[in-house]
Amino acid sequence: MTRAQVKKKKMSGFGVSTATTAIVRTLDPDAPLRENAAIHSEDAEFDRALFRHLFGLIQSGEYEAAQQVCEATGNYTITAAMNGMVEYRDPVLDGVVLNPEETIARGTKRKTLWRRMCLRLARAPQADKYERAIYGLLCGDLDSVLFVSESWEAHLLAYVQHLAATEIETYLRSKDRINLASQELLAFPQSQASTISDILNALSRSPSPIVRAQSEHPLRHIQGGIITNVVAKIMQDARQKMESVRDEIEDSNILMDDSYLLRFLAHLALFLKSIGMDAGADEDAVAVLKFYVEDLAICDKGHLAPLYVAQLPEEAAIEAYSFLLADISDPKKRAEQFALADKFDLDILNTLRRTIQRVFDEHEDEYPAIESHTDLDLTNESPADQQLSNSLLWFVDARMWDDVVDSANALYLRFLLSGKVKSAENLHAQLANSQLYDVLNDFEEQVDYSMAEIEDAHFPGTKSRAEFRQYEGLILGVGLIRMWDAVYSEKVLDGDRAWRLKAKDVLDRVKPALVDLICGWMTGGVEADKVDAIHRLRVLYIPYLLLELHRVLQQGQAVHKSYPKDALEMVNLVASDELDIYKLLLEGERLDEYLVAIASVSLVVGVDSQNGIWRA
Repeated sequence: MTRAQVKKKKMSGFGVSTATTAIVRTLDPDAPLRENAAIHSEDAEFDRALFRHLFGLIQSGEYEAAQQVCEATGNYTITAAMNGMVEYRDPVLDGVVLNPEETIARGTKRKTLWRRMCLRLARAPQADKYERAIYGLLCGDLDSVLFVSESWEAHLLAYVQHLAATEIETYLRSKDRINLASQELLAFPQSQASTISDILNALSRSPSPIVRAQSEHPLRHIQGGIITNVVAKIMQDARQKMESVRDEIEDSNILMDDSYLLRFLAHLALFLKSIGMDAGADEDAVAVLKFYVEDLAICDKGHLAPLYVAQLPEEAAIEAYSFLLADISDPKKRAEQFALADKFDLDILNTLRRTIQRVFDEHEDEYPAIESHTDLDLTNESPADQQLSNSLLWFVDARMWDDVVDSANALYLRFLLSGKVKSAENLHAQLANSQLYDVLNDFEEQVDYSMAEIEDAHFPGTKSRAEFRQYEGLILGVGLIRMWDAVYSEKVLDGDRAWRLKAKDVLDRVKPALVDLICGWMTGGVEADKVDAIHRLRVLYIPYLLLELHRVLQQGQAVHKSYPKDALEMVNLVASDELDIYKLLLEGERLDEYLVAIASVSLVVGVDSQNGIWRA
């Protein structure tokens, strides 16, 4: 369009302009600046789009792509200006051949003059703002570049380039390589920021609200810290911020709320470690990595965690990895973690021990000891109960049988002291479905194992197995009571023979099992630190079993009249000084309840017996 306008004007005026016009008279690239005139608006829009594209390419360091665009569009002036960036090299004088194909001198010999040419063009008011910015990028001018830059990164680059150009100018003047007294040299502006820190501070006070806001973003602070080499302080601050949330000093902060920042810091620590650079105190970098592993666990990305756990010191690795494993209950995910732990050579055995301990500690306050039998819970199981029971399956999968038994004993004790009978039953059911009982039965039948074989196979010790079997017996006893209740609920008034046979079979299983428990449950030697707790269990559960057996036998009257008499004869066991069962009834405040039950069954036996309540 500009060409058409020039041609039309020449034809109408025979080559002489008779009126002032805004359109250039000639078509050479310097015409707009020389004539202080413009090109056609459509051409100007095209040029602006082109200059903006070229500015972006040069700003991002894509110099070859920028030159290709210039050649394709005929912008040879910018191509020539870009060639001025090439440093002057003479292989003969320098004695160094960087490229075998370069045998002659090349590059710009008068960089000072070239820089001022670009500076003058960067300040030409007639030029498009993006064209000015292109020349500003080339020479290190600040104002022309900032005028079209919108991001923190673009402003940072402009300031750094300006500072570098200023340092170069200062050095050349100190060596008398620049004579500012000469009329041909334009004075190069001095940078107001003398260090990178000054630049970062300038960005935080930028007139641009966008740049100021971006300066406040934590990622920019981290970038600034890397640039100014204060990574150690960044890691220390990050650790303190995350620990303040963990320790409930504050509710949240940006590092704990934004996984991206934590991920960046973790990878920064790993990268600096890989290249042998200091990332600050070891404990700070380790803490950041540990928090990142925990974040992966929270974000359900546990399959990535072992890679990072492997970068931690042994103790920290166990602590971080156990945090992840503590919340895994799915069998497939457990198998996946075993495979990953093997791949990255992690200490899975000690990690599992810490995992179960972590779960136990986490829920410790949720299990206060009950004061009365009325608080026994025979029907409910909480999510915490389920998590505790599920955690033991890590030991089962790892075939750590000694740890399974020891932890199961601790969990049975916790459940039963707090009255959670149903939870103890479910724990038993879960372990019964594993290989544990097969292993224990096999071990107890084979008495000729060597100590080395016992240690290698992780077999539990004698006391642990004995205690475990005692808990098993109690749970089985409770299960028999439930079995009787289910059968008794099916009783018909007319006394169905088939039902009586079924009920008799159950009664004949319930009675000896419960009598054995009442007389001997937890009476063997126990570890010294468990004596008081075990005694408390006997106070709670021996009276419970006694009264339940009494009820079952009394209800057994519907099967045969001998069962209430069996209930009555239990008085002899209760009164035995050798067994001290009556003392447990007294301590558990259930003696009166038992005496009432005896009186009740006495009436039943007395009615049914010709010889009174005592057998002849």
